[in-house]
Amino acid sequence: MTNRLTVLMAMVLTGPALALPTAAFAGGYVGVGIGAATTESSLQELNLVPDRPADIVALGGDRGFDSTEVSYNVTLGWMFTKNFGIEAGYTDFGKAVQNYELPLACNTFGCQSREWTTQMSTSGIQAFLVGSTPIGESLDAYLKLGAIVWDAEYNGFERNVLATPGPPIAQRNESVKYDKDGTDLAAAMGLNLKTDSPFSVRVELSYYDIDTTDLIWIGQLMGIYTF
Repeated sequence: MTNRLTVLMAMVLTGPALALPTAAFAGGYVGVGIGAATTESSLQELNLVPDRPADIVALGGDRGFDSTEVSYNVTLGWMFTKNFGIEAGYTDFGKAVQNYELPLACNTFGCQSREWTTQMSTSGIQAFLVGSTPIGESLDAYLKLGAIVWDAEYNGFERNVLATPGPPIAQRNESVKYDKDGTDLAAAMGLNLKTDSPFSVRVELSYYDIDTTDLIWIGQLMGIYTF
């Protein structure tokens, strides 16, 4: 993961950014944000399908996965001019969770409701090229294009609720747990509301093309300090 990040940052820093004259420098900034991360995928893409054939049939074909959780972001940026810069940051996407109802398990002593629970916990380090333009006296619009080096933990397990006391009535699906990482496309767009102080507020929408998902969107509010 360290080698991929080194290559990624080298790509961002190489080229016209380093050739810009000192007089064009516009400053650096740090920021902290909170938002909502929406993950869209499927049990097959996540590789979190239960192992019992009857339950696979009951869940249907390519069963969808859709979860929205709280996300957190820390950002460090450097504007070489008022219109062009670079940015790096860390994002915690939260734990995406979805439950799927399975058929009841019953015997002469009672019935047991069953759920298949799937979870995806993701975080990553990203680097962007940033383009910004003023659209008002106190408002800038910006676009970001780059990549994210991410790690994710995947879990799938069966949960049971007994209608009558006692041990589980039926055999449970085997739990699934594994880790995965990768480097994928990231992009964002947003508005930056400036004030008369070094502080500003961003409203941002980010897109991450992370493997095992159809997409991850993050809508967030961020506080920025310019230095």
